Amino acid sequence: MAMRQSKSLVVLLDRDGIINRMRPDYVKRWEEVEIIPGSLETLARLSRGGCDLIVLTNQSAIGRGLVSHKTVNEIHDRMASLVEGRGGRIRAFLTCPHTPADACDCRKPAPGLFLRARDELGVDLATAVMVGDQLSDVEAARAA
Repeated sequence: MAMRQSKSLVVLLDRDGIINRMRPDYVKRWEEVEIIPGSLETLARLSRGGCDLIVLTNQSAIGRGLVSHKTVNEIHDRMASLVEGRGGRIRAFLTCPHTPADACDCRKPAPGLFLRARDELGVDLATAVMVGDQLSDVEAARAA
């Protein structure tokens, strides 16, 4: 009997509301990040258990001119480091920088971030799991 090669389960995660608390005025710098208790440990446990973690996040604060791409990337690097410090790994952060008025194809509930995960990272969307806290996360996953 041939052995089937097992593929990692890909877990696609929203950021705000899953890793850190949602803010009505957007996270604009590291000092405004409020990590949800237990989230980093859970991500590390999933990663150690063989899950491939990828964060898909709408960050309209970039498009609104409230924060730079560079600062958002630095926030993501720090989040990833906190997970790594617990023995896990976040493979990538894919970000939509647009505002709702931009009518882009990557802002959830549009499927663009999912399609980027497929095209850029080789994610099999048919077997990936989405973890989110908003209806737009579910709608984007269904659209993809």
